[in-house]
Amino acid sequence: MNNIGLLIIATNKYVSFLQNLLESADKFFLKKQNVTYFIFTDKEDMSFLNTKRNFVITKINHKPWPLMTLHRYKFFKNIKDSLSKMDYLYYCDVDMRFVDYVDDEILSERVSTQHPYRYGTRGTPETNPKSLACVYPHENMEYFAGGFNGGSSYEFLKMSESISNNIDIDYSNGIIAVWHDESHMNRYFIDNPPTKILDPGYCYGETMNISFHKKLLALDKNHSIIRS
Repeated sequence: MNNIGLLIIATNKYVSFLQNLLESADKFFLKKQNVTYFIFTDKEDMSFLNTKRNFVITKINHKPWPLMTLHRYKFFKNIKDSLSKMDYLYYCDVDMRFVDYVDDEILSERVSTQHPYRYGTRGTPETNPKSLACVYPHENMEYFAGGFNGGSSYEFLKMSESISNNIDIDYSNGIIAVWHDESHMNRYFIDNPPTKILDPGYCYGETMNISFHKKLLALDKNHSIIRS
């Protein structure tokens, strides 16, 4: 049995999604493994949480869009000593819900998920050559979703440090990549190819109709309201 960390960021209005995600993960996520939820939140009172699994709360400050997503890998890097005790680490957007079993098929060194809206294409990578997330026209790539990814703790924390450092350098130069941390993640996976690629069923838009088996839903929402 492996020790697995599921990393979740839930601040401000996004806290409203947390309990439903945990209930679905209790039911469907890596049932044969020893899973701990690592929850990053600005909420003081977390007594409402109800889960069968262990969880660890890390307090962070909420920042306006898009800084919470832009700097997510920095949050992980900042508690790397705790996270490195896990065998595998996976990040999941809090506004998602597991709807079928996600089992040992996801256990690999570097795990990415094909983007449901960009499947089979280059997607929309960063093209500004001044950004460290830049992908050049001659480079082959497959576009991956930022909502669910992971791998061994060593590889995931290595990725987190690299992405966080590159984002900090860009930000100090007045640059935010087109899709924030997702742009930097896609750049990273070009240079460090995934050892396991999950299909869009692991990041399936709630009201989409695509030919993949639904495992993890990305819930529909009003982004402008939830991010305010």
